[in-house]
Amino acid sequence: MFSENLKFLRQKHHMEQIDLANKLGRKSASSISEWEKGKYTPKMKTLIKIAEIFNVNIDDLMIEDLSTLSDEPKTKPVSSIEKHLDVELTQEQWDKVLEYARFISNDNK
Repeated sequence: MFSENLKFLRQKHHMEQIDLANKLGRKSASSISEWEKGKYTPKMKTLIKIAEIFNVNIDDLMIEDLSTLSDEPKTKPVSSIEKHLDVELTQEQWDKVLEYARFISNDNK
């Protein structure tokens, strides 16, 4: 889903692959092209930057079909993990929780 979402978001924001590459500090668009073809997925640090550039949640970027969602704020849970939390988090706090969970899961492999 990431590859389709990346292309969708880039086109929605009227960006060429090279424009996104430059925003990510890259000199060429080859990585962007490979990501959009689904050949590779960028590292977490880059995924975070992409999510920030397009103002989307990393979970949504990786899992949801963003082309079918409206631009209105979501009222559904950001992730299945959220229903297990007894607190309300800001989007920034939630992104940090997800990043930490992914970090821990990678350590256990």
